[in-house]
Amino acid sequence: MYSCEEHIDEALDDWVYGVETFPELELVDNSENLWITCGYCENKAIYMVGNECSDTKYRN
Repeated sequence: MYSCEEHIDEALDDWVYGVETFPELELVDNSENLWITCGYCENKAIYMVGNECSDTKYRN
């Protein structure tokens, strides 16, 4: 799950509610100037919310 600065609290709440465990929070690697959008709006994502078992952990 990707999130911008504005929606990180909602992303964390949704993750905990859905998975019932606290997620890992990582910064999105913007070194390649990729535009990954927030899951709640069209802003650029800053954070990736997931855990070891999440498929987002293994995306490039």
